[in-house]
Amino acid sequence: MRREAMLGRDQRVAGYTFMLRRASDEHVDPGLTDVQRLYDETLLGNLQRMDIARLLGQRLAFVPIAPSTLNHPLIEQWPAAGTVWQLNIDTRAPADDALAARLGELRARGFSFAAQANAVIRPEHHGLLPHVDYVVMDVSSEDIPTITAQIAAVSKLAAGKRFVATDVQTLETFHMCHKLQFALFMGPFITRRENLGNPVMGPSRAKVLDLMNRVRTGAEQPELAAQFRHDPALSVRLLRYVNSPGMGLMNKVGGIEQALMVMGQDKLYRWLTLILFTGGQTQELDQAVLENALVRGRVAEQLAGRALFAKARDEIFVAGLFSLLDVVMRMPMEQVLKQISLPAEITEAIVSQRGPYAPYLALAIACEQDDQNSIEALAKQIGRDVADINGVHMDALLWAQPLSSDV
Repeated sequence: MRREAMLGRDQRVAGYTFMLRRASDEHVDPGLTDVQRLYDETLLGNLQRMDIARLLGQRLAFVPIAPSTLNHPLIEQWPAAGTVWQLNIDTRAPADDALAARLGELRARGFSFAAQANAVIRPEHHGLLPHVDYVVMDVSSEDIPTITAQIAAVSKLAAGKRFVATDVQTLETFHMCHKLQFALFMGPFITRRENLGNPVMGPSRAKVLDLMNRVRTGAEQPELAAQFRHDPALSVRLLRYVNSPGMGLMNKVGGIEQALMVMGQDKLYRWLTLILFTGGQTQELDQAVLENALVRGRVAEQLAGRALFAKARDEIFVAGLFSLLDVVMRMPMEQVLKQISLPAEITEAIVSQRGPYAPYLALAIACEQDDQNSIEALAKQIGRDVADINGVHMDALLWAQPLSSDV
């Protein structure tokens, strides 16, 4: 399985699209119905085993399937809220009345549907448009006249459709699509390393880095509390986090020293690492990058669960978070790491992809990048089955969502 984040207009993660991993030269011909049916059954079966119902309601899940799969028995027991069936429509085949009726029936049960723009604007598929909620467009060409013409063509046929921009390569393309009123955005622009020559530090991030270095060198609670009191905004965030539902405290904490005692050194260090993503001047996509980093760190940590001790697992999680700090701080990774004292194993894993933590971090990154060959080799290297990774990935997605909101 692979997943790709979809951002809303507020630049936060609104959903994910889920697909099977395939070799780069492997393509499913929509005309080969038996092959497509097998592909869809495998996809649905994997998502069911991953317990995708836990995700739905918190995030949208776009699931690409052939229209014929809508009659599969698994669809009858599938949770409707949050599910968007993305129809792989064969442009060579006309849509029949039975398909339109099935779409109407499933929409009445709460399901949503998406389809490619170049399919639904064909005359033989106009009958499907009333049942389609999202219209998907590949914008990698950045051909504004063609993109705007397709939007206009769809809108003329059926108003009120929400457009989804896929394969968005750069922030510039994202801005273009945002102006064109796309509702959702998907592509490598989210974590692309652009403008690393324009650092974004600010006093808040400098304070957080100072606190992290004090924690690592064993500063006592009174010293740390004094540093927090010099930064009221950071103190408020600490108290809000400690009193959030995720911490599970019976009684509210009202003081900085008490909050530091509840957190402990390890949790405090983790929290400060998260604050680095949102503690400077607010930048585009910071929240989306934070959620991606949380998933990356959690996947790496969980994959190491059977092999390493708790302290090492904690450091692997931090390595996952730090591996995207250069994106939000807009400076080269070497420059970021110079400003904080880190164990050599974390630095090695991030910078040179060596050391005991490297395979876990590399495997988490390979999952994001759909690097099937690396996934298989790295899973073998750490002694985990590739099948384990689907469950770990879903658990990480669910774990990261509330945490990224509480920070």
